Amino acid sequence: MLVHQLSDLNKKINNQGLSIIEVIFALSIFSIGIMAVSTLSISSINSNASARRLTDATSLAENRLERLAATPYDEIADGEETVGAYKITWVVIENDIVDKTKSITVTVNCPNGWRDTNVAIRHLISKNS
Repeated sequence: MLVHQLSDLNKKINNQGLSIIEVIFALSIFSIGIMAVSTLSISSINSNASARRLTDATSLAENRLERLAATPYDEIADGEETVGAYKITWVVIENDIVDKTKSITVTVNCPNGWRDTNVAIRHLISKNS
């Protein structure tokens, strides 16, 4: 009787498995999903690297501007320096906007092939400050 029940149970269960077409179809859907995730990851890595370069350039410009603001008024002059891959340039224009002031524009760019890594900050310093 037990053997008869097991035989009936085996007939009810379909043990055919998956066809090769179903497996190929499932793998193709899976690979499309993996490729989409990898493309998204690459895009995210590039965006993070670009944001880091822009943050570094902004920080360098702000640091240079703070050092120029701490310099005595009569000693502030145009200049240029290179820090790592970044080129920092500052231009000083006297009496540009208001009398007895100097307008300082600090520009940081990276000429080593990184695209769109340019930052410019402008600041006005008074002779009396």
